[in-house]
Amino acid sequence: MVSESELVRRCKEGNPRYQELLYHQYAPMLMGICLRYARNTEDAEDILHDSFVKIFVNMDKFNEELPLINWIRRIAINTAINAYYEKKKTYNTVEISEVEDSLNDVRITNADFLSEKLLLQLISELPDGYRTVFNLYEIDGYPQSEIAEMLGCSNSTVRTQLFKAKKVLKEKIELMKEESLMTYKK
Repeated sequence: MVSESELVRRCKEGNPRYQELLYHQYAPMLMGICLRYARNTEDAEDILHDSFVKIFVNMDKFNEELPLINWIRRIAINTAINAYYEKKKTYNTVEISEVEDSLNDVRITNADFLSEKLLLQLISELPDGYRTVFNLYEIDGYPQSEIAEMLGCSNSTVRTQLFKAKKVLKEKIELMKEESLMTYKK
């Protein structure tokens, strides 16, 4: 087992054996992140590939006083956001003023019948903007103001997209719950 500092040092030297080791160690975790932001597996694989290119090209900028996992994770998230920008050209945002009368925080409660895999599937079906904001806020824990800055939009747009993402997810979950109850009653 190679230590993290040895792995980083060898990758900074451009050693392909250690780059491959780093890839195999972190690719599964990063793929999970990429899948949350991408519309499909092919897009996620592209984001993963682009993330590792950035990781290896910028390895000399890594501050070894910080955990490597945090740095790598941040690169993957930023790469996913860049991919979002590429697709954003066709996405229409809605300002909060258009929905503020109905803007009650929608909470998605943990449902026993809902597996993590199924929840990730539902998230992946959200429109690009909703999915990106939902992932950044609910899963990755970024504050709304930082998300707005990252995505180049207003705080109200972030709040609106988050609200709508939660609303769509809640509706889909409730529908699935009703369907599972009807199946159970048969």
